[in-house]
Amino acid sequence: MGRLDGKVAVITGGSSNIGFTIARRFIDEGAQVVIAARGQARLDRAVAKLGPAAKGVCADAADEAQIKALIAPIPKIDLLVTCAGHWVFGAIDEVPPKKWIELFAGRFFGQMYACHYAVPKMPKGSCIMLCSGIAGRSGQPYYAGGSALCGAVNSMARSLAIELAPRDIRVNVLSPGLILSPKDRENIRSGGFENNLRLGFVENQIPLKRPGRPEDMADAAMFLAGCNYANGMVLDIDGGWTAR
Repeated sequence: MGRLDGKVAVITGGSSNIGFTIARRFIDEGAQVVIAARGQARLDRAVAKLGPAAKGVCADAADEAQIKALIAPIPKIDLLVTCAGHWVFGAIDEVPPKKWIELFAGRFFGQMYACHYAVPKMPKGSCIMLCSGIAGRSGQPYYAGGSALCGAVNSMARSLAIELAPRDIRVNVLSPGLILSPKDRENIRSGGFENNLRLGFVENQIPLKRPGRPEDMADAAMFLAGCNYANGMVLDIDGGWTAR
């Protein structure tokens, strides 16, 4: 028997990287999983890889109506994991402010929308995992909007952890450091602004001197799914970065 037998999980941003890897781990542990993402083709490929325990729904986390439609037909949600969103790096005087607004639309309000519509369907013992990042604790250059976003998500989670505790719904945050796909790990020394930034993090900021893997995030998600006394946590998975 798996640790998640009989559980239903909804994972936004579930077609790739962290979200996909968490979905695969949950399925391996017996859960039925609904993954959501914006791109239909990538979503279809992800569902094919995950197998019959997975269902895919095309939905943009930044669109409240689409998140409402995602949640509406699901009768019960035991696990909600909100991984959808993107990153915006760049100097504060170079990145168009519209890019920061778009970042918040998906990665802050998208997570709030998911909680708003999922919570009424979550029974006692359920668990919500929001996703932020270590920039909420540790200032990062060229990521002012992202740092603000991560701090906002962490604050929202702490408030929800207190608010939903009487209903026995736990709320925690997955806070990744530098988590790279196999392809991105291979390309880290290939040059360019983002790769150079990542390489600098590995060499100068991360005590373990290596980036993390999506599987590390899945390990953390399984801990939060199974530990019934974990509530209001911001769990940094960062190779010791925030220990400095």
